[in-house]
This record gives sequence, structure tokens and C-alpha cells, in this order.
Amino acid sequence: MHARRGVIIALVLTLLVDIPLRLNAQSVQIDENHAGYIPAISGGMGYIHKIDGGIPTLEPQIDPVLLIAVGSRILFESRTDFTGVYQKEMLTSGSYTGKVYTDVAFAQIDWLANSHVNAVAGRYLLPFGLYSERLQPIWIKNLQDAPITAAIGTRTSGSGDGFMLRGVATQRASYAIQYTAYFSVFTNITQLQSARTAGGDASVFFNRPRLEIGTSYQRFLQDHQINSVATYLSWQPASSALDIKCEGDYSYNGRGYWLESAYRFQNVQIPPLLQRFQVVGRWQGFFPLNGGGNSLPRVTTRQLDVGLNYYIRDNLRLVSSFGRTFNPQLDANSWNFGLTYRFLFPAWPKRAK
Repeated sequence: MHARRGVIIALVLTLLVDIPLRLNAQSVQIDENHAGYIPAISGGMGYIHKIDGGIPTLEPQIDPVLLIAVGSRILFESRTDFTGVYQKEMLTSGSYTGKVYTDVAFAQIDWLANSHVNAVAGRYLLPFGLYSERLQPIWIKNLQDAPITAAIGTRTSGSGDGFMLRGVATQRASYAIQYTAYFSVFTNITQLQSARTAGGDASVFFNRPRLEIGTSYQRFLQDHQINSVATYLSWQPASSALDIKCEGDYSYNGRGYWLESAYRFQNVQIPPLLQRFQVVGRWQGFFPLNGGGNSLPRVTTRQLDVGLNYYIRDNLRLVSSFGRTFNPQLDANSWNFGLTYRFLFPAWPKRAK
């Protein structure tokens, strides 16, 4: 009953979001040169059926994002994740039971000081590597399982509470350089947990090949103080629907890497229905240091993931994947099947004067 209830809730929420979106799209007239400062509700939702090592898990999820602009320089943005986790009472048999977990991913105020500096205060996603800040949302990631090394640089909750500066240091016709620097305080407030950390991120984006190369650094400043480093690459050639991303991570608890490639058939001369497919592959490895731990494997682990997604619309897709984990203790398979939906609509239909 819990499992069916989770499916029903996910489908009802999808309809509740989709209907207002269509009505607003028909009723709201947007000024050609000025959109105004209308609060918006964005985010995504989905339902994922996971089978990990033979144990099924049902995960309905909705992650609304609230955006409130104050003038042209100040923006308040927040995202709260509601994730249901339901498993069978005996893991592989019995009825499904579980609960909904709530987490405030970010709640921050952004001040655009000038074209090079954006000051952030509040709770923000830790900008470490590619995954945490850019790829983690359910409606963005090509594979629903996070990379093994995603725990590096994101302790303790993936978010920080404090201050951050970011922006574009310089921009030319052929390239742009971006930077981020932050400091987070320790807090154990429910749903607002964060660690005392400091760090930064920088990357160079080359416009013509659409290639980005970057690095991240973090210093964990509480308990056992450690350094974490990431280097990453993202390439999306303009002449192809190919998307390649790779990252290498290092910390006191271990080092690892992941390489992911995705391709959509939208430019291939095949029937239109088949052009909506996307194939994904990811190979990754992790090698523990000092015993591993802190949400990282304690033994050398490698994993292969392959996925097949189908875009019903640009914001609505079916997702599926298969993964095989290899380590000295136990090799295991994992499966994912589900649906993801991306939504965006104004908080009220009429534009503020």
C-alpha cells in the first residue's frame, strides 16, 4: 500500500504542476523587452524504482525551487528536497514501508555586485567538482546513481552555511575564466547541517570547442582536518549531441575517478520517435586510503553503468540504467527505472507592475 501510495502521489503531483504550467503559458503575456521580477517556482520531480543487490527500493521525489528577484541585482533562491524511501519489511519480501525525508539543499541570497562579482550568503551547495552543484538534481543527471567519489568534498550534507563569492574573472571572445570562493561554519541544526570548511573552484571555458577544464580545492576545518582536491573536464561539441564529463578526486580517505559519456540521437537520420533516445555510459573507480570510510568504500571498487533514457518532451523523460559493481568482497548488480519531470512557472499568473 505504501508503494502504491508513493506512485499515486508522484503522478498526482506531476498533473498538479503540469496543468497550471499550461494555463499560465496561455494566459500570461510577456513583455518583449522586459519580463519583470515575478517570483517563480521551478524544480523537478520523479519516481525511481531501484533494485540494488536484489533489494528493491521505491523513491518518489519532488524538489521545488523558489526564486524571488528584488530589483535587478538581488535574488533569493531556495530548494527543499522531499524524498520518499520505501523498502520491503524483510528487504526482499513483505510489504513496503518507509518514510519521506526532507532536506533543505540551499536557501541563499545572491547579490550581483558587478559583472565580475556575485556575493552569496546563507545555505548553498558546496561547489566541489562537477556533480554536487551542477549534475545532482533528479531532472538533470543522466544516471540516477551518484558517482562513488561524490562524497569527497561534500561533507557533511553536501551544503554549506556561510558566505561565497563567485563570478567571471575575465571573458574574451575565445575563452572565459570563472571562480568561486567560500567559507562555511559548523551547524547541527536539523535539515541545515554543515561542516566548517573553506575552499574554492576555478575553471576555463573555451567557447569554440565548448570545452571546460577546472579544479576544486577544499580544506575541512573540524575534527580531523583534511584537504580534498578535484580536477574535471566537460565537453559538449557544438556539432554533435555528445556530452562527455570526467573527474578525478583525492582526499585523505581515498582517491578515485569517473568518466561519463552521453549521446542523444536527435541529429541522426532515423525516425523521429527514435531520435528521442539517449544512451549513457559511465566507468569509475575508487581506491581507499587510510582505511576509506566517511561514506566512501573501504576496499578498492570499480563500477560500470549503462543507461537508456527516452525524452517524451524536453522536460519529461523515462530513465533506466544498469550498473555492475566490482570489488574483492562482493560483486553486485543495480537497476534503476523511473520517470523525471522538470517544471517552471510563475508564482502568480499576472506580472507585477
